[in-house]
Amino acid sequence: MLAAVAGAVALGLAPASHAQEAAAPRAAVPAGAVICDAPWFRSGSRVQMEGDGAMPMSITMSLRDVGRSPAGCRAQLEVRSKSALSALMGSPVIMDQVHEVSIDRRTPADQTSIESQHAVINARGRYARMYGEAAFKGKGVFNYAGMNLKEGSTLDGETFESSLSLKIYPLGSDEPVGTMRALHASINISSRQVGRRQMIDTVMGRKECLPVTYDKRTSLGPLLVGEEVVQVEPTLMHVTDWYCPAEAFVLRTEIRQDGKLQSVDVTALERDSEAP
Repeated sequence: MLAAVAGAVALGLAPASHAQEAAAPRAAVPAGAVICDAPWFRSGSRVQMEGDGAMPMSITMSLRDVGRSPAGCRAQLEVRSKSALSALMGSPVIMDQVHEVSIDRRTPADQTSIESQHAVINARGRYARMYGEAAFKGKGVFNYAGMNLKEGSTLDGETFESSLSLKIYPLGSDEPVGTMRALHASINISSRQVGRRQMIDTVMGRKECLPVTYDKRTSLGPLLVGEEVVQVEPTLMHVTDWYCPAEAFVLRTEIRQDGKLQSVDVTALERDSEAP
């Protein structure tokens, strides 16, 4: 259970790709600039996502304290997630993350840099809770709306490196009973193939969307539980993002792993047009 929670934290540090798409396709400019100037990149913006399959999940992502400069932009990203293994029918793991995200708008479109340091992580399950810090740093293509998405074209991938350090507490106690560290977690996303534009049914209605497919490999690296080293097998997923240009957002992500399919759908997308 602890390894599963750590994996969810360490490998969930990179913001979800479908929560990062900018507003409208435009001329080739640095992707960092597109993200920083996107209509959704405003204080008060909120995305709600729901996932089915072997690990049902609910994720809410919100932006606060957005700021911009010639060098880039920053924001406080708040993430609340709830997930559980359906096969175990156990209580869900609830996790809160608060990140101070920085994006460099000076980099080329295929090398956008995004970083979060000293993020606060608070996770709790039925019998224990975890509290600590995490960080991630990524580089690559994060923003479909800034790209020229032609059917049959290929997009570059992404790389993320993340780490976390957590203390473990029994519920109802302020005395830690253990620690958990994953110092070399990583996510590697392959080059992506853009498929044929088509109409699909989404939670937000029938939309015209483009499928973008790729492989995603995640690794925790050595997981330190107290002084014990636990080796967690890397995972490989085949992913399809359904990017819908009119909304400038990925409204559905389909994940196939070990022969099983999971869908993550955007169920709400709120933008505050008056916020900075």
